Amino acid sequence: MSTPTPWKKILVPTDFSEDSLTALREARRFQDLSEVEVVLLHVTEPAFEGLRIQTSGLHDETSKSARHQLEALALAYFGSDSAVTTLIKEGKAGEVVCELARTLNADAIFIATHGITALKHFLLGSVAEKVVRHAPCSVLVVR
Repeated sequence: MSTPTPWKKILVPTDFSEDSLTALREARRFQDLSEVEVVLLHVTEPAFEGLRIQTSGLHDETSKSARHQLEALALAYFGSDSAVTTLIKEGKAGEVVCELARTLNADAIFIATHGITALKHFLLGSVAEKVVRHAPCSVLVVR
């Protein structure tokens, strides 16, 4: 039995850390209660091509691996018959999440408080914090 909700599309960014999977589990729980579309997102850092260092090959492999991981998560958590889309985007995570939420007309973003970037949170500020400040829609921050 579905419960009506104003949210029809939920964006769930993940960095594949155990912490980020809590938001994914919450999205699945929410989808069990209501018919919503879930968009799973992984953001990769842009490739750096300097004078002596070229990382585009490594970046391509990382993106390919991320695509497989994201599809495996979608299947494991939501099954093959769920309304789930997977996307890999490149850029700064906080900016990409907010821009994609605008582009997709997402009703909500489900994001974990900490991921792989816990040290960066201390130094630069967390992705979750940036998303909360700049998102065009509701944000559910999952501990």
